[in-house]
Formats: sequence, C-alpha cells, structure tokens
Amino acid sequence: MFGYVTINKSELKFKEYYSYKGYYCGLCKCLKTTYGNKSRMTLNYDMTFLILLLSSLYEPQNKVYSERCIVHPYKKQLIIENEITGYAASMNIILSYYNLLDNWHDDRDFKSLAAMKALTGEFKKSGDELPEKTAIIKERLCNISKLEKSNIDDIDAVSNEFGHLMEEIFLYRKDEWEKNLRKIGFYLGKLIYYLDAYEDMEKDEEDNSYNPFNNLKSEDKEKYAEELLMLNLSFLSDEIEKLPLMQDKGTIDNIIYSGILNKINKRRNANERPI
Repeated sequence: MFGYVTINKSELKFKEYYSYKGYYCGLCKCLKTTYGNKSRMTLNYDMTFLILLLSSLYEPQNKVYSERCIVHPYKKQLIIENEITGYAASMNIILSYYNLLDNWHDDRDFKSLAAMKALTGEFKKSGDELPEKTAIIKERLCNISKLEKSNIDDIDAVSNEFGHLMEEIFLYRKDEWEKNLRKIGFYLGKLIYYLDAYEDMEKDEEDNSYNPFNNLKSEDKEKYAEELLMLNLSFLSDEIEKLPLMQDKGTIDNIIYSGILNKINKRRNANERPI
C-alpha cells in the first residue's frame, strides 16, 4: 500500500519541489548510511510526507548539503537530513518488510519473498530500535489479514486497522500534539486503504480477491468509494490545519489537496473513458 501520498509536481513552486526532493534524497542517504545500500530499494514517497509533516511541526535542526550518488553520478543533489529522517528510515524498513510479506502471502510473489529475505537483517535492526511500534504494526496487520480472510462486509472495521497502524507511525512523541498526530495518522491510514482498494476493484473482482468495495450491495460502488475517499480526505485536511505548520506548508498542502486528489481523479477518468 505504498505510493499514494505524493506531490503534484506541476503545481509546486520550484523552491518547494527542490526542498521536497532534498528530504526524499535525505531519506535515501539515511537508509544507505544506517541499513546499507540494498535498503534503498524500499525508498518511497509516503515516508517523505511523514518527514515533511513532523519536521514542519517540530522544526529540528537540518543538516543540508549536496553530493553525487549512484542514481545521479554527474550532478550533485540537495540532501536534507534531521533526527526525524532516521525515525522515518526505520519505519520505512519495517513497513516495507511487512508489505513484502503480505505480497508473498496474498499472491505467492517470489520476487517479494526474495526481497523480504534480503531485508531480514535490516528489519531486525529497525525492529530492535522501535520494538513497541513494530509489535503494534505486526498486530494491526494480523488483524487486517484475519478480517480480509473472513470476507468481512464492514469496510470501516478493516480500514480502521490500517488507520490505527498509521496512527502509531505518526506518533513521533507523546506530547501536546499526540491527539492531533494520532488523528492525522488514522485518517491517512484509512485513506490509503481505501485508495488501494479503489484502484484494484476490477482486478480483485477478476482474481476473486478480497476487496471491501466489491462486497457492497450498492449498485454504484464507484460513487460510494469516491464519496468515502473525499470524506476521509476532508477529515485528514481538517486535522492537519489544526497544527501550527509553517515550514514546507505549501508542499504539505500540495500533497493533501492536489497529489492525493490526482490519484482519485486518475482512477475516475480511467473509468469514464469510452471502450
């Protein structure tokens, strides 16, 4: 369930995109430094959003520099790292490992199995650093698996589990922002689960795989799914607006109000194309 929390590049200012890419490259560099080169295969934009949001809220001291890398050998890239980058890198490894495990269980995908085994050492290291969060993530994913195998009709029950999983990831500190961060993680988690199911409705129906939207008795499942997505997106945006965010607020707004909406519109437009 990765790849949904992204920017709409065409609507970002150059300075905003440059900074966003700096956080992304910072996460990549942190993965390499902490977990080794192969950990970079887990890199995704979802954790970049986590870094952006938490950095904007807590404003930690950034380490800003430029260097070349294997992907960009000829031109130096901006790199932005801070204490939150390390936290996001650990969470990235944990989530990637469980995502690969889920792919193996669901689809018997041998590529996912091989990648998961290759990450075993990195997963153990990150799990040892964040044992409580790792245990909660594992528990929530087990709950999701049980609910999906039971072919549950209650779409809230299963999406709430992924919401609670993301809630734990966004809770960086237990302080005055705990309640807000938990709600942001919760609504984002539900939104990601819905988006994943929304995009895979036809494929899951053909494969006879579980999809909560395909279990609905409503004739217009597409419309119901879109309404549910927009409702959770509004809940998410309301909670983000309660935080005193200044740094990179334009990029955060771009992701919420444009990047995620692009995902929804892309799916809707694909359905409206004449056959």
